Amino acid sequence: MTSTVISSPEPNSHARDGGGWIYAGATLLCVAHGGGKRCEEEGCSKHAVGTGGHCLAHGGGKRCQHEGCTFAAVTGGKPFCKAHGGGRRCQREGCTTAAAATGGTQFCVAHGGGLRCQHEGCSKSALGSTERCRAHGGGRPCQHEGCPKAAVIRGTPFCIAHGGGTPCQHQDCTLAAAAGGTQFCTGHGGGKRCQHEGCLRSAVGSGRHHCRTHGGGKRCLHEGCAKGAATGGTQFCLTHGGGRRCLEEGCTKAAVSGGTQQCQAHGGGKRCQRDGCVKMAMGGVGSTLCAHCERVALLRPDRVPQG
Repeated sequence: MTSTVISSPEPNSHARDGGGWIYAGATLLCVAHGGGKRCEEEGCSKHAVGTGGHCLAHGGGKRCQHEGCTFAAVTGGKPFCKAHGGGRRCQREGCTTAAAATGGTQFCVAHGGGLRCQHEGCSKSALGSTERCRAHGGGRPCQHEGCPKAAVIRGTPFCIAHGGGTPCQHQDCTLAAAAGGTQFCTGHGGGKRCQHEGCLRSAVGSGRHHCRTHGGGKRCLHEGCAKGAATGGTQFCLTHGGGRRCLEEGCTKAAVSGGTQQCQAHGGGKRCQRDGCVKMAMGGVGSTLCAHCERVALLRPDRVPQG
């Protein structure tokens, strides 16, 4: 296929070639193939937006007008990002989430919008330009050697466990900031919070108005149970068999969260860091001691080793 030769184009002017726009100047290529003005951020090759000389990820284009938000505003309508009401909304009754950008649907990802995973029997959303969800190999792979996880959608080419995403701004915290334009992780107040009066926990599930304790997220399908379903794609709470189970032979208890594969009785979960103590460490960000050793540390700090 031959291309039309455009003589002496004006810088940053536009001309048509066979139906597609060509960005003139030095390249005569479309934006997707390197044409037009590129982002001035070192190492970035994305298309610059607006007059600032940067892509959307590095501050170019219109920004969300919500106080404290640094994300780009969605085109067409309100001057806000998707998390703060910008763009098309999901048409499912009662849902306030943004409609998925891909797939031509009018629903959010949780309600079937966007491209779906092509793995047999999977109904989750496909990631990026791939045809599979994160669990089945979709999205960009994490660049950390030996890691099979997918890299986070925004930020660095690593998964959250290996430093991907925006880091939490709380002092000495190494976790990633929660989604929604916040600068802190869930443990330090980032993300949407539960709307139940007096509750400070993070909201979960589609719509994200309440924490798991107050009705947010998927519920256990066991008859008569009102607890939240355990994470990991299961449809039941931990009591009724949901979630990961302990790998100790003959044990049917749930494995403790935190990357372990055993229940609490068989050594799972985060353990107390005091020499000689094998009890569970207290929950919460930064906790390294069990409840007993925590009390000892308050009364007799000289008896608890530092670090």
